[in-house]
Amino acid sequence: MDDGEVATMAGTAGMAGMDSDGEPRPAGFPACGRCAYRVCERPLVCVECLASVTQPGADPTASCCPVCEQTLRADGSCANDWCGRADRWFSLVFSIGPRSGSLRRAISRYKYRGEVEWADVFGRLLLGFLDDRMPSLDEYDFLLSMPCYRGPAARRSWDPVLHISAVAERLAGPRWPFLHGVIEKRQETPCMAGRTLGGRRAVAEGSLRRALRVVAPRQVAGARILVVDDVFTEGSTLREVARALLMAGANEVAGLVLARQPWTPRGG
Repeated sequence: MDDGEVATMAGTAGMAGMDSDGEPRPAGFPACGRCAYRVCERPLVCVECLASVTQPGADPTASCCPVCEQTLRADGSCANDWCGRADRWFSLVFSIGPRSGSLRRAISRYKYRGEVEWADVFGRLLLGFLDDRMPSLDEYDFLLSMPCYRGPAARRSWDPVLHISAVAERLAGPRWPFLHGVIEKRQETPCMAGRTLGGRRAVAEGSLRRALRVVAPRQVAGARILVVDDVFTEGSTLREVARALLMAGANEVAGLVLARQPWTPRGG
């Protein structure tokens, strides 16, 4: 850290305050723009700061789904029926937080209002979560970003998930292997947002399945893969990506997302 960064950190810490050990105190998610840790880049602090906001009253005794981490119903089943099906293709999904409150608003501002500075915050959250879960997550061979179409008639000219992964990759250095150009989405598909469960699955198993192509099958063969995305709703998109990778020879495909949507069936 150079003198300019130290000075910036000191000034920012003055706004955020100091803890009893003299360390800068996080400003508190989502006040990330004035947080000292944006300068000194300690990603695990970002994870802890987010958890203090998104999980303040979490019940440690609640039973969670081993696939999507959602709280199970009284009968021990998960509300998402993909989790109990043999044809879901993905093994499980890790999520950094629930898609609610300030995290939901921050993701929406990033994706739909073009507030691209959130990529830095989300990238640190992603890396901090990876480092915190290293004993289990480092068993995966590499990470891929959820493929995004950016050609003619694309909904967006930029790739939000790729931007987040790029920040995490830069900060991680060699300890977390991110691969690019392994799977691509060759055309735009209808937006999933606002669709019924049946509508989401129809899009996924139709146009999305046809649009996906694994372009580097040799890199996929025999690999355990983590697919990075921003939000996990019910799994139809991840399922199709996992299917494509498994058919190309992957051994396992799991998901890693910023936020998990608290999910309830919406009908067919």
